[in-house]
Amino acid sequence: MSYTPIGLTPQSFMNMQLGAGAFFEGIDSSKITKDTTAQEFASVLEAARQDGKSLGATTGGGTFVAIPTVRQIEADGMTYPVIGSTVFDSWDIKLTTTLKEVTWENMKRALATAEEDPDTGAILISSTLTPDHYIPTLGWAGRLGDGRLMYIELQNALNTVGMTLTMNNDGEGTVDVEFSGHQSDMTQMQYAPCKIWYFDHANNNA
Repeated sequence: MSYTPIGLTPQSFMNMQLGAGAFFEGIDSSKITKDTTAQEFASVLEAARQDGKSLGATTGGGTFVAIPTVRQIEADGMTYPVIGSTVFDSWDIKLTTTLKEVTWENMKRALATAEEDPDTGAILISSTLTPDHYIPTLGWAGRLGDGRLMYIELQNALNTVGMTLTMNNDGEGTVDVEFSGHQSDMTQMQYAPCKIWYFDHANNNA
């Protein structure tokens, strides 16, 4: 008998992430529990959108990146890495996208140290980075094929690539952003500064 290995199952298309999703600032994830449903979280996202906490229109979708800083413990006689010799010292956590809405709010998010001149109303870019400049929570929400929702949250996000506003003839201006996550203090060093949720129709498994 000839057998062709295949990973496709009847659930495969239901498990695929669909569409570009959307980016949000300031979602209160402290209220999320294991019992939070996709419908309930959808209501949270819609309330945030109406409250101006969405980053608005984007182009080209986005990316979530979690890359470990890997170190190998070496000892005499080792020819290959062995279980236990690989160490993850930390994780580099990023959310990236390209913004199409050049609002004051998005300028402030992109220009991490942006401030408003109280006299002229102009945007000033400070050279001093303070804890107030970090975005406490910044996340991406997307949908799976069966209607479940995903949510990826960065804690204390900061756009670390600066800002390039690209103007286009017969097109729209765009701003590329790359937000990096940061822990708030030294007490959570065993975890990366992010959280990932899956919201089912009936229940949620974080």
